Amino acid sequence: MDQEERFWSSSVEELKQGYVYEEAEGFYYCLICGERFEDGEIFHEAQAGRWYEARKYAAFHVKQEHGSMLDYLLELDKKQTGLTDLQKELIRGFADHLSDAEMMSRTGAGSASTIRNHRFVLKEKAKQAKLLLAIMEMMDEGAVAAPRFVPIHRTAKQVDERYAITEEEYAELLKQYFPKGPEGPLASFPRKEKRKVAVLRHIASYFENGVRYTEKEVNARLSLFWEEDFVTLRRYLIEYGYLDRKDDGRAYWVKGVGRGERQEAERQETQEQAAPKNDPKGKQGKAGKKKAIKDGQGQEDNRGDGEKMDKEKRKQLTAEYQERERSMGVYQIKNNANGKIFVGGSTNLDALWGKEQFVLNMDTHSNRELQKEWKQFGGENFSFLILETVKLEQKIRYDYKDVLDPEGRQPVDLVRQYNREVGELKEQWVEKLQPYGEKGYHGPADKGND
Repeated sequence: MDQEERFWSSSVEELKQGYVYEEAEGFYYCLICGERFEDGEIFHEAQAGRWYEARKYAAFHVKQEHGSMLDYLLELDKKQTGLTDLQKELIRGFADHLSDAEMMSRTGAGSASTIRNHRFVLKEKAKQAKLLLAIMEMMDEGAVAAPRFVPIHRTAKQVDERYAITEEEYAELLKQYFPKGPEGPLASFPRKEKRKVAVLRHIASYFENGVRYTEKEVNARLSLFWEEDFVTLRRYLIEYGYLDRKDDGRAYWVKGVGRGERQEAERQETQEQAAPKNDPKGKQGKAGKKKAIKDGQGQEDNRGDGEKMDKEKRKQLTAEYQERERSMGVYQIKNNANGKIFVGGSTNLDALWGKEQFVLNMDTHSNRELQKEWKQFGGENFSFLILETVKLEQKIRYDYKDVLDPEGRQPVDLVRQYNREVGELKEQWVEKLQPYGEKGYHGPADKGND
């Protein structure tokens, strides 16, 4: 069973304890990193000087390597938990049995009644979740022939229709894009989002949980799939939340494994930085230095080289940022307290929610009714959803390089066309959702792109 499928199919109790027992296989599995412990085997913990049977050692492993399951689950993205950052902070405080006064100090809430109101909202969400779970389980009982969907990785940054991939679709896509076998190479890199997700998911499976990779090792693995442009694969694996890396690009790992892997990466990084200080003369020496350079692990010897490296890294990161594909389309902001919605359109959906939140928090949003209720209900009671993206004939990069003429001038007509397409798509959604009066924040004349 796939690790993601094992995580999502586990019960509430299993999620709370952090491990699950697969009776057919005879193993206990960690729900975070996938490490397994065979039932009947005895494990020795040298540091504690104790022996554990498999089930107790699985529990020990979760706590020792990953810490609190509550903390781990709260670190998952809002798309997975449905919780805002404020609600997560409140839950941590409630779990620590903090008083209302302490909670006010931690969260900046204005009064004890506000804290009690948040607690009430969370209790109501729990009731709704329980009912929904019961309803879905009863639905599945009568859906024997229903298609099974490929599990979504826990660290996906934006969960939408592109992840609605059945197991049958997934198998067909792998045959299409990996005609010579699952180990590659790629026949081509897809532009359609659903196909892109399927390809990236498959490639990501070749990286092991809990292992720290250098950039050179990552590139070597990805070259097997796409030798001509492994950098694009690396960028997408990070952008789609399959891999994570240190800011300087010196270490990569499978994202979402938990605190153990990140701490290990930081520990090894610290050891590498401290290594030259172990030399009696305060430097590696000629022989050691040659070996370090040969192994690709040499340290920069002076400040000038370090600054040059920093500039090159910044240049690379800027280039990668500008190479991102533009996503254009229609989005929705919903007041979860009363169900009212605002529909907008944009030719750049990347980080759009952050921009909207900033404008609303600054009390400068163009829609005054939305602005009024944002202040009344609080931002934590609003959610963001991309309703539909414009289907483009070609890949359009973030800086519009794809639509530049030979002299570098931007074809205004083509850019205007994108705005028109987004505007028309928004009109269709406004007509469909009718966000007027009690249903939304729009006036009857609202049309076009915002």
